[in-house]
Amino acid sequence: MTVLVTGARGAIARNVIAQLLDAGAPVRAASRVPGATDLPAGVTPARVDFTVPETLAPALEGVEKVFLYAAHEGIEAFTAAAQEAGVKHVVLLSSAAAADPSNPIGHMHYQVEQALEASGIPWTFVRPAMFATNSLWWAESIRKEGLVRLPYPDAPVNPIHERDIAEVAFTALTEDGHQGSTHVVDGPGHLTQRRQIELIGEAIGREIEVVELSHEAAAKFMYPAVLDMLAEGSTEVWGPTAEAVTGRPARTYAQWAVDHADDFR
Repeated sequence: MTVLVTGARGAIARNVIAQLLDAGAPVRAASRVPGATDLPAGVTPARVDFTVPETLAPALEGVEKVFLYAAHEGIEAFTAAAQEAGVKHVVLLSSAAAADPSNPIGHMHYQVEQALEASGIPWTFVRPAMFATNSLWWAESIRKEGLVRLPYPDAPVNPIHERDIAEVAFTALTEDGHQGSTHVVDGPGHLTQRRQIELIGEAIGREIEVVELSHEAAAKFMYPAVLDMLAEGSTEVWGPTAEAVTGRPARTYAQWAVDHADDFR
């Protein structure tokens, strides 16, 4: 069962690759610039650029399953090439926002989902809500200044560890019963952004200052949908945790902070 993993430089893809290797599955790792991607031993690199259709057939040759990042540009070329190659299952990294196509982020992911459904290729959609890795936006200012500038520090968020998302995708790729399913994945519980920063500080043994930005200042660099969500202060639960699919308890944000401590030192 050769599996093509796209977006091979991304944190989730790297975790999917590691799990597939542990399971003994042949893995082909795809990115636009394969030479710039540091791959584990035993993984075959492949060039995939959805806007360059001629890269798709060679990458998909002999592939049975695909872990696909939601690149809406060129998705029709991908589905055509996957049909031609005889791909049997595509596990798509989508977004919980796809439930609302009026949202710009959701619309992009929804378009990819629709293209896959229309292709007739068996699919599984993995729809995570907020990624814990979004916190890496703070890494430079923590390292250099010991502070984080952000709006609404007391707004509740429910971030998901990338390993949990990857484990849901791996389960869908390697176990029966997931074709035609949409797995919405949420974090293990809400905490404030301020508490996130405190947990990073605990992980690196350093106190981190919080500097609150106004809505207007944050709007210069944040997605409007994300900023509006923080302003609303919602504690909406998007779905179950990864445990509903994997059977293993979801990792906490505190664990994520420990796992990524070196990124903030």
